[in-house]
Amino acid sequence: MHVLATAGHVNHGKSTLVRALTGMEPDRLTEERRRGMTLDLGFAWTTLGNGRTVAFVDVPGHERFIATMLAGVGPVPGVVIVVAADEGWCAQTAEHVAVLDSLGVQHGLLVVTRSDLANPGPALSEARARLARTSLGQVEALAVSAITGAGLPLLRGALERLVSDLPEPVTHGRVRLFVTIVLSLCTGAERS
Repeated sequence: MHVLATAGHVNHGKSTLVRALTGMEPDRLTEERRRGMTLDLGFAWTTLGNGRTVAFVDVPGHERFIATMLAGVGPVPGVVIVVAADEGWCAQTAEHVAVLDSLGVQHGLLVVTRSDLANPGPALSEARARLARTSLGQVEALAVSAITGAGLPLLRGALERLVSDLPEPVTHGRVRLFVTIVLSLCTGAERS
């Protein structure tokens, strides 16, 4: 199974896109659903038309959750950069892309969401230009609407191409787990 992460500004449609592609709810927490905002990593998967399974790590886009975003993108070989057509490139988009660039991520897709609300052309042009200056370079880009379904079949095809370019997942050997929170429980005797 290949794993991709989402990346992008808060409320640009990352979770909505994952939900439309997989039929699964990536927002697991009640608070996430109540607020309409991803707070923790979400996970969903689907089988593509070529028979390959792709899993998504859906990351939060809010600036206060950058550590959680880092935990989600750290181990993945590829990313789906999400930019909303009606808002364009925003602060956390830039921050997420800077993280991906520092990690040397070279495989990705640019998806401009909410194409039903605004002309996606300007957002596509700006995002392509900004991504070209990073480790991602020139990535395939397309516009979709997760609400109307416009562009989703093309996105599935683009995901198939992206997954075919990824290195094969390592399925043997030691597993590396990324730890984001460590709690230390000490008794009085251990402290002295």
